[in-house]
Amino acid sequence: MTPQNDKLLFTPGPLTTSAAVKEAMLRDVGSRDAEFVDLVREIRQELLGVAGVSQADGYEAILIQGSGTFGIESVISSVIPRDGKLLIVINGAYGKRIRDMAERHGIASVVIEVKENTPPDPQQVRRSLTDDSEITHVAMVHCETSSGILNPVHEIGAVVKELQRTFIVDAMSSFGGIPLNVAESGIDFLVSSANKCIEGVPGFSLVIADRAKLLASDGAARTVSLDLLAQWKGLEDSGQFRFTPPTQVLLAFHQALRELDDEGGVAGRAKRYAANHAALLCGMRRMGFREYVPAELQSHIITSFLFPEDPNFEFKKFYQRLSDKGMVIYPGKLTEVDCFRIGNIGRIFESDIELLLTTIESTLLEMNVEMSDRESSRPTKTSDTVEYEDYDNTSGNYDNTRVPIGVPIILDYLASTPTALSEQTVLDAGCGTGSCLSELRGPVGRLYGRELNTGMQQVAKERFADDPAVQIEQGSITELPFDDETFDGIVCNQVLHHLDPGESDDADSESFPNVRSFFREAFRVLRPHGVLVINTSSHQQHRDGFWWAALIPAAIDRMVPRFPSIDRFEKISQQTGFVGFETVVPVSEALQGEQYLDPAGPLSAAWRAGDSSWSLTTEEELAQALDTVTSKLEDGSMAAFQEEREQLRAKIGQTTFVVARKP
Repeated sequence: MTPQNDKLLFTPGPLTTSAAVKEAMLRDVGSRDAEFVDLVREIRQELLGVAGVSQADGYEAILIQGSGTFGIESVISSVIPRDGKLLIVINGAYGKRIRDMAERHGIASVVIEVKENTPPDPQQVRRSLTDDSEITHVAMVHCETSSGILNPVHEIGAVVKELQRTFIVDAMSSFGGIPLNVAESGIDFLVSSANKCIEGVPGFSLVIADRAKLLASDGAARTVSLDLLAQWKGLEDSGQFRFTPPTQVLLAFHQALRELDDEGGVAGRAKRYAANHAALLCGMRRMGFREYVPAELQSHIITSFLFPEDPNFEFKKFYQRLSDKGMVIYPGKLTEVDCFRIGNIGRIFESDIELLLTTIESTLLEMNVEMSDRESSRPTKTSDTVEYEDYDNTSGNYDNTRVPIGVPIILDYLASTPTALSEQTVLDAGCGTGSCLSELRGPVGRLYGRELNTGMQQVAKERFADDPAVQIEQGSITELPFDDETFDGIVCNQVLHHLDPGESDDADSESFPNVRSFFREAFRVLRPHGVLVINTSSHQQHRDGFWWAALIPAAIDRMVPRFPSIDRFEKISQQTGFVGFETVVPVSEALQGEQYLDPAGPLSAAWRAGDSSWSLTTEEELAQALDTVTSKLEDGSMAAFQEEREQLRAKIGQTTFVVARKP
C-alpha cells in the first residue's frame, strides 16, 4: 500500500501516482495568472520533447479539457473535412470507439478489422489506400489497451506517408512509456492523456499535431468545445485555455514531467515498465496463467490473461478479494474470450509486482482454484533436457539484464584474418536480441544473425529492420543454411550450453554431440583462415566468477555439466579440423554490466533473468537464496559477502573466449 493507504493500481490509468504528484495539487492557482500561463507553455514544450519533435520541426502540442477520449474525438471531429474519408484500423475496443465517433459525426469511413490478438497488416492498409483514392485519413491505436497488443504504427505510418494521407494515432496508453518519435513514425496527429505513462492524474488530454496539417483543418470542426484548431489558437494567442482549465491537474502534470525526466526520460521509464512486465509474466506463468496475446506482440503496458478453467474461478470474487487486499487489477474488455488485465505502468516497481503475485497466489488458494496447466519453471529434478527460462518472456527485457562483453577481443581476432573488417561477412550464431551485432555493426561490413528462440529473434529483427547490412534469421546453429566458405568470422556468445550436452563432460570423446555439430558446420561455412570466436565460461568461473553463485550452489552444480570444459573445447576444435586454439579472459567485464553488483538484485525476477542458472533452482532453493539475501541486507553483512566473492572473480573473471582458426 502507498503511504496514504491507497490501493495499488495495476491498471492502464488512472494509475498509482507519486506522493509529489499528489502534493502538487494542494494549492490554488489562477487560470489567467502569469505563473499558470508560463506553466502551460512549459508543459506544451516538454510534451513535444517527449514526442521527439519541436516547434522548429513544425509540430505543436495542444491541451484539451477532459479524458483521453475527448482528445480522440476532438481530432476525429476537427481535422477530417466534410468531403474526407477515414480508414480505421481496428483490433480492439478503442479502435471500435474511433469508428463510433466517425459514425456519430457523419464522417464517411471504411474499416480494416482483425482479431483482438492479431496485429494489422501494413500491406492491407496499402491495398486499401491504393484501391480507394477517396480515403484522406487513417486512424489506429498504438497500444490497444483492451488486450495489451502493440500495433505496428511505424510500419503503417510509413505506408500512410508514402501514399500521402493523414495519419491519426491513439497513443493513449503508450505515450511516455514506449519510445516513439512522431516524425519518424509518420504521425500527423498523436493523442494521449495526462493519466497514463507520464503518471499524472485525470483531467486533460493532449495532442501532438503537425502544424501544417492542423492549419489545413480550418473550417472542418463539427463541435465548439472540441474544436482542435480553435483550442490551439487560443493557447498561442493568450497562453490560456478557451474554457476553464483543470488547474490542479496541470500542476500535478508539471511535477509528473519532472519525474519522467529524472527517471531518464521515456527510455528510462520504459526500462522500469519492461522489468515490471517481465516479472509479471514470470510469476503468472509459474502459477499456470496464460496470456491472450502472443509474447512477441505484447507491450509492456498491460497484459491480458485468460480465465483459469477451474469452475471455482469467478472473476468478480477474484477481483474483490484482491481489491480488499489493496491490489486493483482490470476486468477484461475483449469480445472473443474471457480475460482479465494487469497493468505495469504508474508509480509501481518490481517489488509491487512481486507483492501482487503473492497476493494472487494466496487468493487462488482461498478460492480453491486449481490451475490445471500449472508448470513450475524450476525443476525439482535435473536431466539433460532441463528447460531454461522462457526467453520469449525475457526477450523484451534481455538487453536490460545482459550486456555484450569482450567486443574488442572479438574485433581483434576478426581483424587478424586476411580480409579487412569493412569487407568481412560475419555470423553471430545464437545472436539473441542482437546486442553483440549492434557493437559489431559499423566496423564489420556485413553481419548475419541466427537465433532459434522466436521472441529473441523478433527483437533482433526489429532492431535491424532499417539496416540492410544486418540480416537476422531464425533457426538452429547445429545446421547452418549457408554455402561453404561464406563467412570470414563466426561469433558465438554464451550459447553452446543451450544445446543438449549428451553425456557429462567427464564422458568419452563423443560427449556434446550438438556442440560438435556446430563446430563441423562452423568449419564448413568459414572461409580459409577464417576465425571462430566463442564466449563461454569455465567450470571454475561458474562457481567463483559470480558473487551470487554461492547462494544457489545446487543450481550451479546442474549448470556446470552443460558447459564443455576449456580442455574439451580444444579437443573438439582439433578433431573438427581447426588449428591455432587460443583462450582470452576479460577479467574485468561482467555479463550483467552495471547491474551485476546490485546487492538486492536476486530479489528481482527480471534481474535473475540475466543468468540462466537461476532458472535451474527449485522452488525451495530459490526461497532459501532470497531469504539469505534479505537477511544479509538487513543485518549489514551483504557488503562483506560480496567483497569476499568479488576477490575470487578478480582472479578468474566470468567468461573465457576460446578461439580457433580454419587452416
